[in-house]
Amino acid sequence: MNIKKTCGELSRTVFYLRTDLGTEQLKAGGSVAHTIGVIQGFAQIGYQVDLASSAMHDLLAQLPAQHVVPLVIPRWLYKVGFKFACLLSNVIFFLKTKSIVAQRSHAFIYQRYSLLNVVGVWLSRRYNIPLVLEYNGSEVWIDEHWCKERLVRLRFFVQWFENYNLTYAHTILVVSQALKDELVAQGVNASKIVVHPNGVDATQFDPQKLEQERHHIRTSMGLQDAVVFGFIGTFSYWHGINILAAIIPTIIRRWPQAHFLLIGDGPLRSSLQQELRCEPLCKERVHFLGTVPQAQARNYLAACDAFLSPTQVNPDGTRFFGSPTKLFEYMSLGKPVIASDIEQLAEVLSPAIKIEDLQKHSVQLGSHVGIVVKPDDVEGFVEALNFVMKLSHEQRTALGAQAREKIVAHYTWHHHVQTLVASLSE
Repeated sequence: MNIKKTCGELSRTVFYLRTDLGTEQLKAGGSVAHTIGVIQGFAQIGYQVDLASSAMHDLLAQLPAQHVVPLVIPRWLYKVGFKFACLLSNVIFFLKTKSIVAQRSHAFIYQRYSLLNVVGVWLSRRYNIPLVLEYNGSEVWIDEHWCKERLVRLRFFVQWFENYNLTYAHTILVVSQALKDELVAQGVNASKIVVHPNGVDATQFDPQKLEQERHHIRTSMGLQDAVVFGFIGTFSYWHGINILAAIIPTIIRRWPQAHFLLIGDGPLRSSLQQELRCEPLCKERVHFLGTVPQAQARNYLAACDAFLSPTQVNPDGTRFFGSPTKLFEYMSLGKPVIASDIEQLAEVLSPAIKIEDLQKHSVQLGSHVGIVVKPDDVEGFVEALNFVMKLSHEQRTALGAQAREKIVAHYTWHHHVQTLVASLSE
């Protein structure tokens, strides 16, 4: 099948498919932002969207889609085990989606790759429609390093399903060069891999439009005169929670006006809270908000004066392959960003202020769009936060404005989808 020829001949309609289980009520997080961003991105460049999703049913019902098919499996199926439920969902989801694919003319199927799922490939081969596979990382690797609590591995099936998707997808969209290099090393044809980082809706994450929400939140929380550092995430191992635990008490003790706004939940949140309780000053100046809906989280981020992304390297020493959506949201909100000097974060935040510059006292704000620190350099992160604390409001605003300017020029969801569609037509 020639995807370039097919896309040109068919109507400008795309079938968006998301099949990960256990996500019906998902309301926040990077995958939520990505799904909404991509669907809206297609609409912005003139595509109609049909979608079928196992996730975010309430949120997706509000999007500009022609047809919406909620993908749900019977609850009793989970009793056989999560991975067995994933396997069985293939049949259920295929039966739920095949009629809309058969009856409508689609330029291509766009599927967010998920564990033990091949519905996109089945639909593609059955109805002769190109498949674009959004590949955010190996489920084999994730199962080995992030899912150790599961007793039933089915590792052979996880690997086989992954290879099957990579083989039969016509185009594979990855969010980082590290992912492309990994796939090419596995034998995947480099010509069918498109690299483009995640993005942000810069009109939604616009500091000027959110000024009223910022004022309301800062006033209601007593933060009018504070310098607030924000963090949002799932409090997982690679998010640098250990770095936060080390730097927050130091900054709190050193700067009376410093506050921290921590948004999200996850496996390490309770341990971080417990550790910070040992520091009396943290009780009043570290604010844990938990998981909040996407739009509300945006407002809380707008209330911050700087942002943190102390992302950590992979535990097995392989390259960090992610593209954190929060980085683009931070930058779009026009505030200084302090992040790990690692893979794509360093690329997007270039040109960045480095710790060596701070140590030499030779920093000129110039065209810098952020500050980067080696992932495990606790003292470096402390020094970076100290630097931001010493900046005037005008200087912080100028540094943040340069970050937003880069986002608007290169990293919106509109750019993300446009890059994909352009690659299909080359």
